[in-house]
Amino acid sequence: MPQVLTANRLLDGEVVYLASDGAWVEELASAAVIATKAEGEAALVTGIEAERNQKIVHAYLFEVIDTGVPLRPVKQREVIRAAGPTVRSDLGKQARS
Repeated sequence: MPQVLTANRLLDGEVVYLASDGAWVEELASAAVIATKAEGEAALVTGIEAERNQKIVHAYLFEVIDTGVPLRPVKQREVIRAAGPTVRSDLGKQARS
């Protein structure tokens, strides 16, 4: 199943995703979709290096449904992380939509 690498940015705690150019982006739609085990391992190496450089914390892969735009996380935890806080819809990423 396709995956995406996610983490939290150390500067402000924002949920970020690894893009295909190696940048950390805030929007799931801009994330690189990882299709193979080798790509996943390479992405995790990038995450570990970013952790060492104190850019992000807790990098990990999660499964997505890649049937076009937008990407959809398989697990509810990642749906919530992608949207922002669930307590107030006027805060977080859902307020920007």
